[in-house]
Amino acid sequence: MKVFLIFSLLTATTVLFAQQKKLRPEELFEQGQEAHDNGEYAKALTLLNQCLTDKPGFTEAYFVRASTREQLKDLEGALTDYSIYLEQKPDSPEALFSRGLIRYQLKKYDQAYEDFTRYLNVPPGETQTIYFNRSPNTTGGNQIMTAQSATRPLIYNYLGVIDQKRNNLQKSVAWLDSAIRLAPKEADFYVNRGLSKQSLKDSTAALDDFRKALSINPEHTAALHNVAVLKRLRGEKKGPEDPLEQAIESDSSMLAPYLERAFQRMEGGYLKGALDDYNKALEIETRDPEIWLSRGIVKERLKDYPGAFSDYTKAIDLKESYVKAWINRANVLLKQERYADAIEDYTVALIYIPDSAPAYYNRAIAKYRMDKLTEACEDLKKAEVLGMKPDSKLKEKICTVK
Repeated sequence: MKVFLIFSLLTATTVLFAQQKKLRPEELFEQGQEAHDNGEYAKALTLLNQCLTDKPGFTEAYFVRASTREQLKDLEGALTDYSIYLEQKPDSPEALFSRGLIRYQLKKYDQAYEDFTRYLNVPPGETQTIYFNRSPNTTGGNQIMTAQSATRPLIYNYLGVIDQKRNNLQKSVAWLDSAIRLAPKEADFYVNRGLSKQSLKDSTAALDDFRKALSINPEHTAALHNVAVLKRLRGEKKGPEDPLEQAIESDSSMLAPYLERAFQRMEGGYLKGALDDYNKALEIETRDPEIWLSRGIVKERLKDYPGAFSDYTKAIDLKESYVKAWINRANVLLKQERYADAIEDYTVALIYIPDSAPAYYNRAIAKYRMDKLTEACEDLKKAEVLGMKPDSKLKEKICTVK
């Protein structure tokens, strides 16, 4: 019995030791690669982290971990790993393409531009990685592709959009011309070229591009939106089929059509409708101070001063130097007869823009309401020097020596 017990213990210890045997880096990499390919990204990350801890020079593991981090939405981590990989393999088209896409998403446009142009000049390599990629600036369908299949027109498109953002508009059009020559049935490319032409003040050519995109995809949200914007800018009346309404119906998750319709409704005096659209816009995007400012303006016009104050405050929280938000919030405080608070906000606005005539003018009114006539008169005169002509009766009240 004792002999059997000892044998059993030895057997159990041997099994436990075998289970706890440390895997080699190559084995960890293989298991990490398999987990990645199976979509088990958290597991893959754990295995690849251990692999690289044990063997920091394992180049291929950095590439797979970069892709894993990308799937886990850790773009900064993925960017670091792709960069490490490219130090060892600087001509890897797959890594250049992947890093370029991430840099673009992170708004590192100059660096993305560098990766994409390098990609165009390196020899093709083998790749098994499949990308589901959406073209920049638009809401076209996802494209299924590899880094070596049909990417050249997409790269031209990215380069065109980046030059558009950098205001190199003629160069942007040239890149997008190249993209369209290689892929003439890609609606996104026409929309992006139309945006560059629109910035070049060629509204007719821009409209042609947007309409060409719609001939390829009649429900292309970005094309519908931009046709609506151009028609408004050109003073054209809405037809029975308003492209802006079609854009919203086509894709209710896209921000731009709601903002455009909200603006049109606000300009037309339909404030409740504008408020509805800004509410929907803020369900999509909460980090843009301009949307909060715009909704605040609508609320202010609806005499919802507490709501307007709250929206202007949110805009300031997102962008502390947003002078228009400071002035608008001060104006609301002035309407609520909170004169001391209004003066503080106008003063902050003047720190950022010392020659703001509206800030001086309205601060003068707030000071006048607090019977600070000397200071009010000084502010009113500064506003006048800066080009804002005061109401003659107001100036007489404030600046007449008693």
